Amino acid sequence: MTAAQNTDRTHTRGRLAALRGLYAVAVAAYATLSLTGATQSWLPHSAAHWIAGALLGVAGALCLLRGIAIPGYRFAWLVIGGGLLSWATGEALFAGAPSLAKGPLSVPNVLSLAFYPSACVATMAFLRARVGTFFTTLWLDGLAGALSVCALVAAFLFPPVLAHLNGSTLDVVGAVSYPLGDLLLVASGLFAMAMTGWRPGRVLASVCAAFALVAVTDSFSLWWAATGHAAAESKVQWLWTVAALTLVEVAWRPSRRTAPINNASLRLLLFPVVVSLTALGLLLSGLVHSLELAGYELAVSALVLIVVRLALTVLENIQMADSSKREALTDALTGLGNRRKLMSDVEDAIEREGTNVLALFDLDGFKGYNDTFGHPAGDSLLTRLGRALNESVHGHGTAYRLGGDEFCVLLQVPSAQLPDRIAASVKALSEHGKGFVVAPSYGSVVIPTEVNDVSAAFQLADQRLYSQKGERRRAREGEQVRDALIQALRERRPDLDEHLGGVARLAHAVARRLGMSPTEVDEVTRAAELHDIGKMAVPDAILEKPAGLDEAETHLIRQHTIIGERILAVSPALRAVGLLVRHSHERYDGHGYPDGLVGDEIPLGSRIIAACDAFDAMTTDRPYQPAIPVGEALDELRRCAGGQFDPLVIHAFCTEAESLMPEPREPATEVFEEAWTLAPPAPLLPDGVEAVDQRQD
Repeated sequence: MTAAQNTDRTHTRGRLAALRGLYAVAVAAYATLSLTGATQSWLPHSAAHWIAGALLGVAGALCLLRGIAIPGYRFAWLVIGGGLLSWATGEALFAGAPSLAKGPLSVPNVLSLAFYPSACVATMAFLRARVGTFFTTLWLDGLAGALSVCALVAAFLFPPVLAHLNGSTLDVVGAVSYPLGDLLLVASGLFAMAMTGWRPGRVLASVCAAFALVAVTDSFSLWWAATGHAAAESKVQWLWTVAALTLVEVAWRPSRRTAPINNASLRLLLFPVVVSLTALGLLLSGLVHSLELAGYELAVSALVLIVVRLALTVLENIQMADSSKREALTDALTGLGNRRKLMSDVEDAIEREGTNVLALFDLDGFKGYNDTFGHPAGDSLLTRLGRALNESVHGHGTAYRLGGDEFCVLLQVPSAQLPDRIAASVKALSEHGKGFVVAPSYGSVVIPTEVNDVSAAFQLADQRLYSQKGERRRAREGEQVRDALIQALRERRPDLDEHLGGVARLAHAVARRLGMSPTEVDEVTRAAELHDIGKMAVPDAILEKPAGLDEAETHLIRQHTIIGERILAVSPALRAVGLLVRHSHERYDGHGYPDGLVGDEIPLGSRIIAACDAFDAMTTDRPYQPAIPVGEALDELRRCAGGQFDPLVIHAFCTEAESLMPEPREPATEVFEEAWTLAPPAPLLPDGVEAVDQRQD
């Protein structure tokens, strides 16, 4: 906006302010003349109508100008301006054309009455702009208040007015039109105030007050005349212009931000109490004197609405209490039960019959995910995992979120199904992607078999959870150490890479066929990958010597299993693996090294690695020995069963190998690399004279 435009705008505001000031002075002068009786003694009878009409006309014009010039509340101010101009025209006709003012529904009366519907429409327009949310209880308050006012008017105002009516029906309708209009104006204002929770804002409050002033003034004037007193219109007519002045001032003053409507305030209870007491007082007054039927019916209707309103309030309070209870027992992010809900359910589970399983979960890797991708992404992940967990236990138990990255399930399943249900929960809480892996550690406890106390149940499950978390952490550290060692071995001896992978794949498959637990299978696989790690300390000249080894060289190379154990023992997670590596060259008959263990004294994992290592050594070309066919290698293993190798391991190995070999039999490398989950391993030598050099045992 340019400086010239700002200047013009300032000048316009100044002129409007001056015009409003002059208007206020004129209204004050008119009020003074009316109160002192000067309008009756100094001026002719029609002058009061001329003055009132002129002042109402100016107010109407200013309101119309406000509606045209400023967008806010435009429709409401245009309607008010039109209503005031219509009223002003009626007053002018009363003064200037008395012949047209004959009869209750004369042209001046109709024009004056047009103000009432205009005012009601404007009130609803202001209300619509003020109310953003519809509250049923406030609507009932407003309607009950309107009916209560109508009951009072019907009981006290209408009887004296109607008592002096005579003539045709049209005359009666015309006579009661003004009190009906006044009643409608007050009722609509009261309804609007109640609908806003008695927070109408400055604009709506001022407009309702101005309209109420018009209605009360006119009603009082009608009642006063109907009860036999001298006409009071000339003494109170100036109040109409005060109401018009109020509308003008509200129209042109800047709007201020209003507080939001709230239907939960305690002060809102005051209005229905006042309405109900008013209706009850009116009904009780019927015991003293006769009460008009219309007043009685309206008062009863108001009481009925108040009862309905109170019933809705009670219902809302019950719903709010239920909602608060649900929120108190529900995690806001995932919608699962929270810790308070879990505690309650565990107490119930302890008291009732049957077996329940409490499982606590803590997400490993979630903090890194949160730090990497941000808290919104972390919240989204928790929501997905919570939904998946809830689906995984549906029909078998209940899922909970305890806060942060901690989840829980309370299962009601038979013991035989427990591992599957726990596994399903673990899978539901696991997610991986580029740059992240999130998976849970968990601890579980059987209720009431293991514990019959809530605190003890949580304590035991928590201990088991953190025990597993520690094992997983050590396992991850072990994986890192293993990867580093394997990479170092690859750099030191690239030719061993395929050999180690082959032995690991074979050992994994045989361990599974023998029914070892997943943890034991994992340890055997790691040990097979690292069983030659000690050879890093053996000189290449000995490892690559094409001729046979002398006694000193043989002693040195037989130290590689002990060296391998010492290397792996540095990592606590690999100590069990190191023990398997130490005994991976023991013989079933006790003639192996380094400790000369016999039979079952040798760990089963070490016995598996020995067989797999020997098979890989026999079926792979070496500098000092060519490869032999797979069938011959299997026959050699069978021949050495009970001597160098464990017969049970050899039986499982051969069964596994032959089940994967097509007909006719293919070389070992093709069979195992294409058909096995892992890769071909390397074995020990047969009983008696060693068929394979110690350097690749």
